[in-house]
Amino acid sequence: MKNFRPLSDSLIQKLKQCHKAEMDTKNEKPFMMEDMRYAVAPLFKRGLIEVKKEVVNNKILHCIHLTKKGIEFLETINFRKNILKI
Repeated sequence: MKNFRPLSDSLIQKLKQCHKAEMDTKNEKPFMMEDMRYAVAPLFKRGLIEVKKEVVNNKILHCIHLTKKGIEFLETINFRKNILKI
């Protein structure tokens, strides 16, 4: 398995934005590859996001979703921050 450097703050922000967009039930616009820009490749290689084809307004779009590993990664970051605050 390949070893990766730790994620930068900007990559973590992109993960959080993607997760927030997925959790927002009012949001009709899915998180797109254009929203990620430079972050797609590093996050995809680490297995934190996946790209799925979805039909939105009768158009086939490539949408970004967090994988289970991506959600677990965000949970561990929040857990660590909570421990450091105590």
